[in-house]
Amino acid sequence: MLSFAAFNDKIRSEMVTSGKKMKDIVIAAFYKFIPLDDFEALREPLLEKMQQLGLKGTIILAEEGINGSFAGTRESMAEYYQFLRRHCCFEDLQFRETFDDKNPFEKAKVKLRKEIVTLGIEGIDPRTSAGEYLSAQEWHELIQNPNVVVVDTRNHYEYTLGTFQNAVNPDTENFRDFPDYVEKHLMDKKDKTIAMFCTGGIRCEKSTAYLKSKGFEKVYHLQGGIIQYLQAKQNDDDSLWQGYCFVFDDRVAIDQNLNRVYPQLPQD
Repeated sequence: MLSFAAFNDKIRSEMVTSGKKMKDIVIAAFYKFIPLDDFEALREPLLEKMQQLGLKGTIILAEEGINGSFAGTRESMAEYYQFLRRHCCFEDLQFRETFDDKNPFEKAKVKLRKEIVTLGIEGIDPRTSAGEYLSAQEWHELIQNPNVVVVDTRNHYEYTLGTFQNAVNPDTENFRDFPDYVEKHLMDKKDKTIAMFCTGGIRCEKSTAYLKSKGFEKVYHLQGGIIQYLQAKQNDDDSLWQGYCFVFDDRVAIDQNLNRVYPQLPQD
């Protein structure tokens, strides 16, 4: 396999992006952990409004909250933001935006699930027990400390495409595997400072809450995830991100300047 340094050099020299095209499609990701006793009743109105506005993407509803990623024109997205925020529980929803020249989703979907991000462990509540948030700059400074254990909470294929300097790969196939990784590889590091990250922040909420439930005390996570860090460090030469960031839509991945790319994975 290529080293991260070699892979990063390859990416910088052979980048293929859509940066020269007009990016008039807004792609928004959001989530909120909040008890939703009536989450089933929300499905139809949320889906109908998406379809009415010509939006595409997926929203997941569960008793523990809402999670979604969808895209459309600026006008349609702004109207849907207002629509969501009029719900009594969603008035403070924050939307993390990126942009592209075409919609990366095929259709509008609203799904009902047991969890909005599936860890598979009962009783984990990020509202009360998640780790401490770090801004992009605070994160940038913390992970340069050699005594900090930096953990990528994403899956192996995401890590292979790109990650932060010195990050540990849990080598998971899906997020449900993460507790097993903790039991086997992190339980002897309770005295360490643990810094965790994911794409947009939601997996970090649950993974840090899980660590707190296991007795870890010095647990931190990157607020807004990799996307927020890339936005803060866009065009900066000192970025600690190496490679591409996998995204769960037809773009597949974005580069350090948030442009769509067409990567070739490093081969074993």
